[in-house]
Amino acid sequence: MRKLTVDVIEFHPVHRNALRGFCTVYIGEMHLTIHDIGVHQHASGARWVALPAKPLLESDGAARRDDRGKIAYCPVIEFADRETRDAFAARVIAALLEFAPDAFNGAAA
Repeated sequence: MRKLTVDVIEFHPVHRNALRGFCTVYIGEMHLTIHDIGVHQHASGARWVALPAKPLLESDGAARRDDRGKIAYCPVIEFADRETRDAFAARVIAALLEFAPDAFNGAAA
């Protein structure tokens, strides 16, 4: 599989629980920009990204809520397998650290 270039072109820090912020990435070979990728870090130090998702809506247009009262989301885009998803996440995190070296500084979840 050919590797693609992933560059972070924007980052908005948000420290809430494991969430560290949202970034925008550009994949040059595909001329593709992906906005609002969630960047997370667990208290253990584990880091991951979440692709953009949209809220599920009820027939009246209100956001659907899960058993905990949180808004339920469905994926907009997804990877076919975990290996590809993990490789993408690792590349986004590496690119984020190049773009914003302090992105994970601050209190962990």
